[in-house]
Amino acid sequence: MYNASSGPTAKLGLPKGAPVWQPLKPLKPVELQNAGFVQEKYLQGKSAHFSLWTVEEQLAAGKIAQEAEELTITDVVDKNYDDADLSAQAALSGMDAETLEQIKKEAYERGLIDGQKLQQEAAVHEAEQAAADSLAALADKANQLLVNIEQGVAALQENPAAWNEPLKRLALHLAEQLTLTELSISASSIQTMIDRCIETLDVQSAASVVVELNPNDMAVLQNHKAAPGEKTHQWRLVADAHLLPGSVRVRADDAVVSDLIEHRLETLAHALLENPKPWQAQTAFQPERLAARRGKAETVEDALPRDASARFETAEPLDLSSLDLPDLDLPETSPKTDEDNAGPTHD
Repeated sequence: MYNASSGPTAKLGLPKGAPVWQPLKPLKPVELQNAGFVQEKYLQGKSAHFSLWTVEEQLAAGKIAQEAEELTITDVVDKNYDDADLSAQAALSGMDAETLEQIKKEAYERGLIDGQKLQQEAAVHEAEQAAADSLAALADKANQLLVNIEQGVAALQENPAAWNEPLKRLALHLAEQLTLTELSISASSIQTMIDRCIETLDVQSAASVVVELNPNDMAVLQNHKAAPGEKTHQWRLVADAHLLPGSVRVRADDAVVSDLIEHRLETLAHALLENPKPWQAQTAFQPERLAARRGKAETVEDALPRDASARFETAEPLDLSSLDLPDLDLPETSPKTDEDNAGPTHD
């Protein structure tokens, strides 16, 4: 606060009315008895200048305002549509029937072309999708095949016996086929077995020896022509259909010696295989397999040499369906999950 004073400013040559800062006079205490206050009754009610604004009232007010705005917009749009309809009707009324028919025809042709285009695009998209699905299915099948191969290789590496067992059964089957083939074309092996049985009996006279053979072996032995200087035997041959090919039973007086092919094969199978039961179920010396083999028997002829290039040019695919092949019964591997596939991989 300041107080204007004319005395000092006039003396200093300052313009009249210029403010000069001066301290206020010290305040004096107010005497309450001399202070003037207006008495007012606070207990009497006063008119309220403000009112409470609730959320419900605010939402209701906003909704009313929005509806009013929508009604306004709808009225404007309806009015525009009405104006457009009036304009279109006025334009159509000014055209003749031929022009209207031309417009309809052009619109129909345009719609037909657009529809055919959309149909072609949909067909192309469907064909592409079908091709993509087919490729994905083939890829999944190939991946599953590779996974099965990897699992089979891993299982064989963990358990080599599972791989050796089928190979042993195959080797035993090949031995059976070689034995049957030799018995059907040569009498030397039959004579060797008979001589071994007679040596076991240790008989003095060969005239008392009775040799029992399979009918097929007996026919091969009877059809054998002795070479010059070869010793002839005085055995009495008897055919026994219960004997398997390669089996011999020799009787002399009260002594009997048997050399059965099934005993030799079983001994070999038990020595080679951990589980000989699959071999026993598929052995080539089963009666039904032997009967099928006799039904398919053909004359054996020597093969003539042929030109290698001509052989490859005229080569035909081999038909193995007629061969008596064993079922190797390889163990099947169940597909593993993604967690199990984290093992070693093979390129």
